[in-house]
Amino acid sequence: MVKLFVLLSTLAIAVRAQVQSPTSLFNVTSPSPNAIYVASRILPCIYDISSEATADKLQLSIYLMGTNTSQQITASADISQGFSFKKDISDGVVAYEHQINYNIPTTTAAGSYQVVYVDNVSQTNVSIPITIRAAPTPSPSASVGSGTSAAGSSAQASPTSSGSIFKDINAAPSSLVVFSPATLSLALLASIILISVNF
Repeated sequence: MVKLFVLLSTLAIAVRAQVQSPTSLFNVTSPSPNAIYVASRILPCIYDISSEATADKLQLSIYLMGTNTSQQITASADISQGFSFKKDISDGVVAYEHQINYNIPTTTAAGSYQVVYVDNVSQTNVSIPITIRAAPTPSPSASVGSGTSAAGSSAQASPTSSGSIFKDINAAPSSLVVFSPATLSLALLASIILISVNF
């Protein structure tokens, strides 16, 4: 009974998150209205295409629009209906899910924005209001952990030229915590017991 409630709650949340286009040829599932994002991070643009959508009925563009700015996310969003995009909705209804991960420029000013999905055939759109916060300021003295390397020096974060979140491979290794198989087995057993008790 609890599993059924969790499943129905999840489906209800997923259904609420979708915003349908005026032509019903696509639904926007991300971003969610009034969601908060951060400059220099990813803005996922996820949309479902109806099985009735064809290139002569739907030509989709996506924009990020602010008070004084407009950034094109894509001029021609993918509306293909390939097997890898197929998503069975219910009662034989099929949609095709596509995703574009837009990297919000670091220079994007904090404020209110609209992610606008434009249907260039019907000249209609779906606008999703979002908030973008300023990009975080880097802290060059932030350490990766409290551990020390084999040489005894403290390991520190060192951003790579690609802006990777991972530590520079040329930096000294930090101390590792290694768990014994017995400790891992006990943790796994405790997790299974907790899951069984909750359901």
